[in-house]
Amino acid sequence: MTEMRPDQPHSSSDCQVVVLLPVYNGARYLAEQLDSILAQSMPHLMILCRDDGSSDDSVAVLHRYASQHPQRMQVLDDELGNLGARANFSKLMQAALALDASPPGTAAATYYALSDQDDVWHADKLAQLVTAIRHLEQGNTQVPALVHSDLRVVNDQGQVIAPSMAAYQGLRPDRDSFAAQLISNTVTGCTAMMNRALMERSTPVPPECIMHDWWISLVASAFGKRTYLPQAMLDYRQHANNTIGAKEWVKPVARRYFISRILDDRHHEQFVANARQATAFSMHFAGQLGLHQRMVLAMARGLAVHYAPFQRVLFRVLRWL
Repeated sequence: MTEMRPDQPHSSSDCQVVVLLPVYNGARYLAEQLDSILAQSMPHLMILCRDDGSSDDSVAVLHRYASQHPQRMQVLDDELGNLGARANFSKLMQAALALDASPPGTAAATYYALSDQDDVWHADKLAQLVTAIRHLEQGNTQVPALVHSDLRVVNDQGQVIAPSMAAYQGLRPDRDSFAAQLISNTVTGCTAMMNRALMERSTPVPPECIMHDWWISLVASAFGKRTYLPQAMLDYRQHANNTIGAKEWVKPVARRYFISRILDDRHHEQFVANARQATAFSMHFAGQLGLHQRMVLAMARGLAVHYAPFQRVLFRVLRWL
């Protein structure tokens, strides 16, 4: 992994950023999120939204903003109903690829940023991510590229719970190898930006994957480049309706960590989900994988074996490969 701070920003006037915003019963915080996206310092910005069958006023909020900002916001209207978070994102990714999003009269690159419905983005979030992803590409837009950042954890009133989610949750963004990503995702989707090459490789998101951002992280680790920015670029709101949310990391007691935990099978279902996702990746990219990738995928598929010591050993090996 490359950890960097973009000190000399590139111009953002010659590229387009498409923000993918799925919505489900998010009316309470949606306007504040949309305002923070529209306030970004990006001259060529498009917000692409899809409501996932909300029963609140989310659809009305989306259409009100789309009518007020017709050049900067588009709402996908379909009859597909509730697809769930993963499939809703996948639908938006497919629709975004079909858009001709380049600024008029240019052949500029298009980048894609993922958004939640209830956060608040800092004003320079997209500009910093564009700078970072261009630095990562080094002029080669054909290589899949992913950048992501830290975030600030806040409560439903916007009061700070933790200035760094990475520290709060005990995350290790440096563990970004393909093997490590097979068992633990280090990308929080609402911080992520990818180039078109990664979008094309990652779409559609298969139903067997755990979450869309995890799948994108795997594809980037296997076939492209990625980098992590240690600064928080948005306020990650915690409330009763979070799909996943942030949980404070508590260091395990030493005795339990070394003795009892190896026999603990409470995470069997998670290991099975890891194995299912690895199987889907193997099938989806069959013929495109190297020997090392096939080896670690085979190990990850072994996590489905319901024997806690075996699962724990595989987990630890994959984490360090």
